[in-house]
Amino acid sequence: LATGAPKGVALKGAGYPPIAEPDRAPSIARGKQVYEADCALCHGAHGRGTKLDSRHYAFPPLWGPDAYNWGAGMHELNVAAGFVHANMPLGQPDTLSVQQAWDVAAYIDSHERPQDPRFVGSVEETQMRYHRHDCLYGHKERGKILGAHPYPDPLAQH
Repeated sequence: LATGAPKGVALKGAGYPPIAEPDRAPSIARGKQVYEADCALCHGAHGRGTKLDSRHYAFPPLWGPDAYNWGAGMHELNVAAGFVHANMPLGQPDTLSVQQAWDVAAYIDSHERPQDPRFVGSVEETQMRYHRHDCLYGHKERGKILGAHPYPDPLAQH
């Protein structure tokens, strides 16, 4: 993707814009409603994305074994909320409120995904070392500790 791009220069549209703090704490329940209304059409009802064929996605998975891992920037709520607010729904940037962006980021990131590649053998220790920011890694959601599910590294499968 970066072929021909100048080195050391910030490219327009790169990165995730900062987003204001929401008026209320992010809510997974409210985020589920936003997801169902504004995201599921492209990313699927179960967040597994929409495939073009057996290897390529038209719309990427947002959780599950082929989603971004727990070490990716998008697992941080502020990063995901900023991206969502500035870019989603596709072709309709800035249509979700700041609160809706934070809520849907919380909902998306409350699901299991591949392990952080820096995993040190326990979720608790990995959380203490690498997840001291606003994220849900190591939190209990729907009866399971996030990050404890043994999804394989999707890159190791190819």
